[in-house]
Amino acid sequence: MERDELMERIEPLFKECTEGLGATVIISGGVGMGKTALLEAVAERAAQRGHTILGAVGSRAESEFPYTVLEQLFHSVEHTENGAGLLDLLERATMSRPDVSPAQIMQAAYRTLREIGDLAPVTISIDDTQYADPESLRCLLHLIRRCRRAPVTVFLACGSTDPGESQTLLAELACRPGIRHLSLTALSREGVARLVVDRFGVGSADQRSREFYAVSGGNPLLVQALLHDHSVQAALDGDLRPAPGDVFRDASLACVHRSGRDSLRVARGIAVLNGAGSTALLGQLVGLGERDVRSALKVLSDARLLDGTRFRHPTIRGGVLDEIPAEDRTRLHGKAASLLWEEGAATTAVASHLLACGTVRDDWAVRLLVAAADEALAADQVEQATRFLGLAGTSCTDDKQRHLISMGLAQIMRRVRPEASTRILQDLAGPAKEGNVPGVVRIKVAHGLLMRGQVDEAVEILKLLGEERTTDRQFAAEMDIARLWLASTYPGVADRLAGALGRPPGQQPAAARHTAVLRVGANRALWLTLTKGADECVVADAERVLQSLPIGDRTIDSIVSAVMTLVYADRLKTAASWCDQVLTRAADREVPMWTAQLLTSRALIALRQGGLGRATELAETALDLMPEEAWGVGIGMPLAVLVEARTAMGDYKASADLVNRPVPESLFLTRFGLHYLYARGRYHLANGDHDVALADFLACGEKARAWGLDSPVLAPWRVGAAEALLVRGQRERAGEIADEHLALASTGQRRTHGIALRAAAATRPPSQQLEQLSKSLEMLQPTGDRYETALTLADLGRTYQRHGRAGRARLIIRQAWYMAKECGAEELQTTLMPKPAGGEEPEPAGETAAPHGVTRLLSEAEMRVTALAAQGFTNREISNKLFITVSTVEQHLTRVYRKLNIRHRQELPANFA
Repeated sequence: MERDELMERIEPLFKECTEGLGATVIISGGVGMGKTALLEAVAERAAQRGHTILGAVGSRAESEFPYTVLEQLFHSVEHTENGAGLLDLLERATMSRPDVSPAQIMQAAYRTLREIGDLAPVTISIDDTQYADPESLRCLLHLIRRCRRAPVTVFLACGSTDPGESQTLLAELACRPGIRHLSLTALSREGVARLVVDRFGVGSADQRSREFYAVSGGNPLLVQALLHDHSVQAALDGDLRPAPGDVFRDASLACVHRSGRDSLRVARGIAVLNGAGSTALLGQLVGLGERDVRSALKVLSDARLLDGTRFRHPTIRGGVLDEIPAEDRTRLHGKAASLLWEEGAATTAVASHLLACGTVRDDWAVRLLVAAADEALAADQVEQATRFLGLAGTSCTDDKQRHLISMGLAQIMRRVRPEASTRILQDLAGPAKEGNVPGVVRIKVAHGLLMRGQVDEAVEILKLLGEERTTDRQFAAEMDIARLWLASTYPGVADRLAGALGRPPGQQPAAARHTAVLRVGANRALWLTLTKGADECVVADAERVLQSLPIGDRTIDSIVSAVMTLVYADRLKTAASWCDQVLTRAADREVPMWTAQLLTSRALIALRQGGLGRATELAETALDLMPEEAWGVGIGMPLAVLVEARTAMGDYKASADLVNRPVPESLFLTRFGLHYLYARGRYHLANGDHDVALADFLACGEKARAWGLDSPVLAPWRVGAAEALLVRGQRERAGEIADEHLALASTGQRRTHGIALRAAAATRPPSQQLEQLSKSLEMLQPTGDRYETALTLADLGRTYQRHGRAGRARLIIRQAWYMAKECGAEELQTTLMPKPAGGEEPEPAGETAAPHGVTRLLSEAEMRVTALAAQGFTNREISNKLFITVSTVEQHLTRVYRKLNIRHRQELPANFA
């Protein structure tokens, strides 16, 4: 293949040889380029012309034995007079007989060659001449000089070799006048394509020829090996892409070994470094000078094994690596790590070599492994980060540093193997209680133990922390975060540590790093919202955290705190938007724990927006993402959302299963426990267990007051307690509790205030209920909470019924029914309008404002505005949806009210929704 031009240059030599003119041709080329195949073709052509063929092959293993190649050349001429004498001399020479001199052998060889040449032209063919023994090469030089006017043509195939006597003799030969040179190069892309097409046929195989060329580089030996492997693979799966296998691997290794000892050493260095480091560093690694390294690189490149300073294909590198003895491979990786570290190479690159060593002794190596683990974790290479930290931990001799590494390992394990994380934390608990670990690690150990419900051990560690005095700003920031987190999330423990840790900081302190400042800010915003109420500054702080704080193992809790700040501030739309954005970022990183925590927050948001089905779906997905032991006390939040949502939907069986699910006892020392108690109370109330429900609501309130978290936006326990008391007939007590809730609710938090007004209205005399419920509806409609709006509409409709305004009551109850249907609140739907047989949508009794009766009065534009207004959208929202101004919306509604003879949107017929 692609050797026709060379054969055309060789052909005239046969004619000259027949005419008595000798010639010497040196055939050079990289390993695997087809020098042997060309020699075989030359010998075949010469034999066809009646030439006598004398052939030999050099061997590295036999290069130390004198006259090995010469003996191969003349072993078949023992029947000639001179040939027998020559072979006798060679036999005695190999036995180191002193009566045999090189000159005698040269003369005998020349006489033998002339004797053969007198009978027929002679073609000498020697393959791998670079491995010929020096004695044979000297004799060969003598013959070439003497036979220039004899019918003898010499073909020598030469590859690269290490410096030595043979190389010097070959260099002398190559420089002689009259020597002809032929160079073999790699096959072109077109040549490879022809081979591929010849093997697999035109069409689909042709389109893969580029890939075959890319893998083989056009090296004929590698192309043939690749085609062989591919034929086997193609027979199995019919795939036409190259599939390097054992034959390709072995052919590549053969090329490496045949490239010379220096090239083998360099190839092993390249396999270890895998493209890292300079040529000088490669030389230091393998113990060769830069000149020798460059020479070896050229040999390997000529063989098309390399692409730059990397192997062309991973299969080649893998074969070279696997062949290195284990002890040498470990030594090379260790030396590579040290050299790359000194050269300032990438941290993870150096750490990978340390990992390949298995053990490290230097302090710098331990520090580098820890840094590499951080980088790998930032790139979500969890397994790699785990291996880096594992080696760092086993190699570290400093106890405090080792504990710090173990803590990092526990945080990584928390992502993928929570049970392993728990074991590491248990191992660290003892040293942490004894004060034998750094302060930052003790904080993290305590946090981990608390999340797993191991309160007593965590308290013991945290008490010691309160006694620590340090100027370390990072530790000070972590302590501030711990105080704020305990006060807002684990207040049952914060109370026990009030004297030891002190209260949360009133002002945001200057922390060690920007990330720490943001984390402090997130936890402070949550604490302020729960203890003092949200204002614009707190909301802005939470949004700033969500905008600036990168998601990671150290920041995920703070990000969730910022989202929950917006939730408790009644900024549900803003909270949903930010939570969705962060969820997208978490999904890209594929860390189940992060996604589960954020989905839980998103489920609570959906619940408070009246999306019962959506809340259920999100909370169940969150629970499925992590095993139960990984949640610890945090499981209280998704369970609370599920219980409250399922109860509101009327699915009491599912709610019962959830309520009967075991939870950690320490859950009730946390903020999550308040959510859970309130949700459980809602289930018992809906199920008719009024006393049990009241007990849960009051227990929730008792804890909230004791912890200073008695905020109506957290868990509106007073609303539940008032409803339970009303059912028990304790209207006066219910009124007192409802009024307390109303007094706590901020008018700026429209949803919370609207719920408070509805709860208080139920305890008022009938004459006051209409006004209070109307205010509640006015507050709730703009918030988008369809479920709470439906509850208020239902109460308002029933109140109109008691006032004898049946027509108005039917319209409002129908609107409540539509909203309940949209939320999935089937139980509320049934209480409003029981479904008739057959499952059709119910129609309220009596006359209703039928759309067909009134739509003729309204224009199409007025109908669009009216439909949205009937669904509860504000004028601003309607203007955004219809792309008209707020003023236009107001004008349309004014005309609609006049045409329908009503005064405000609450009187719009429900059918329009």
